[in-house]
Amino acid sequence: MKIVLCDASPLIFLAKLDALDLISEIFCGEVVILKCVAEEVCSKSAGDVERIRLHRLLETAAVIAFEESDYPSRSLSENDRRVLKWAIQNRPDRLVADERLLRRIAREDGIATIGTFGILVAAAKKGIRSREVVRKMVDDLVGKHGCRVSVALYQRVISELEK
Repeated sequence: MKIVLCDASPLIFLAKLDALDLISEIFCGEVVILKCVAEEVCSKSAGDVERIRLHRLLETAAVIAFEESDYPSRSLSENDRRVLKWAIQNRPDRLVADERLLRRIAREDGIATIGTFGILVAAAKKGIRSREVVRKMVDDLVGKHGCRVSVALYQRVISELEK
């Protein structure tokens, strides 16, 4: 069975879009979320609707207590270091993360990564969501939900959706 390890920001953004189901639909595997990440995404700063959606996901995901964070990068948050350490030790089939440094280090270690926008593009390409719906989701992430994205990445995502 495939293992998909999720970091916080994709979970938060997909919850805002009511699209957490895309993770399991695209990867057809076990969704793993570290307990520290689950606590982060379900904190009081999460909106009520998003928190309900996240709790629903957590009921079906494997939530794992993992406290090791001795990865030697102080540029990453404590939780990102834990996610990276777990990924290196357990070799998931995919790491779902938006943090560029986390993804770069994971890829250098041979771990396949994908971010929120990659999941949305994959949903369109697999026909799980229409390209028009995904385009609206992308625009909502940037315009309504405060997702920061470079112009180059935004243009690449839109270009992929228009293919």
